[in-house]
Amino acid sequence: MKAMIVLGGNMYDDSTIEHFLKDAAAIGYEGVEIRGVGELKDGHISQERAEQIKDLLEGYRLTPINLSLFVGNFACNSEEENNAEFLKWGRYLNFASTIGCRMMRLNPGFQHSDEVSKDDFTKAVKWFQLCADAASERNIRAVIEMHHGTLCDTADSSIAFVEAVGRSNVGLIIDPVNLYQVPTDYGIETIKRLKPYLFNVHIKDIVELKGNQYPWAFEYSDYVPHIGRYHRVMPKQGKQEEQYYCHRLINQGGIDWYEVFRGLEQVGYNGYLTVESVSKPGSDLPVHTELAQQCYKDVQQLLSITKSNVNV
Repeated sequence: MKAMIVLGGNMYDDSTIEHFLKDAAAIGYEGVEIRGVGELKDGHISQERAEQIKDLLEGYRLTPINLSLFVGNFACNSEEENNAEFLKWGRYLNFASTIGCRMMRLNPGFQHSDEVSKDDFTKAVKWFQLCADAASERNIRAVIEMHHGTLCDTADSSIAFVEAVGRSNVGLIIDPVNLYQVPTDYGIETIKRLKPYLFNVHIKDIVELKGNQYPWAFEYSDYVPHIGRYHRVMPKQGKQEEQYYCHRLINQGGIDWYEVFRGLEQVGYNGYLTVESVSKPGSDLPVHTELAQQCYKDVQQLLSITKSNVNV
């Protein structure tokens, strides 16, 4: 497996783009996934600032592989709101074209796939097609992150949506941590099914807890207020028992990363491995530079073990 190790901007959400890019280059990452938060929120980015970011990327020899955006949510919106999202998408297309980024995250809707209506599914497909076509004109791909609480929360629902959209520049990011929380399979057989649509892999780790006694525990439903800062979220209908998790270093949590990397090796994956770890200041995990350094070593170790195992 020949893959580029990429640093996602999650752990730098409370810092600056300059800090993020400087660390990525110094540690040895080849690419970066830039987040649509902070000064980049909503895509109102001046051409001057876009050129500055382009110069930083070129100076550090970093490839901007993806814009991790909070755009779309078409299934949950009115037509007027979706038109506003389409315009926002266009602003980000301008930014991506300037900095040389060829992939942008787009979300079909924050509603569980087994609860979305046929009409809302059709609406999401229509607007996704419009965005994908606009991206295709710029030679940019529209990518969906497989995520709990969305229309693409399992392999079945993700493949069904991508095939309904029917655009060659539309694909998926597999995020085993998100699928672990559904819970649904993220292993070798699932990766084989996703092979034709797989554009990116998100790498981080968490572990399920028995309760919320750990000071930095978070609930399954935490994604609702988190994503709710950017999108309307439709929580799971009906009362369900809460699940608790905490963040861990890569390969020290509940995700079987050996299984994931064996699956990627078996399908001949040659794309991106994007570190998406996060940590809260004051917790027992490092932050910023130290966390980015540790994650880089962890991914290198997983690649090394995968390559040395002849029984992949």
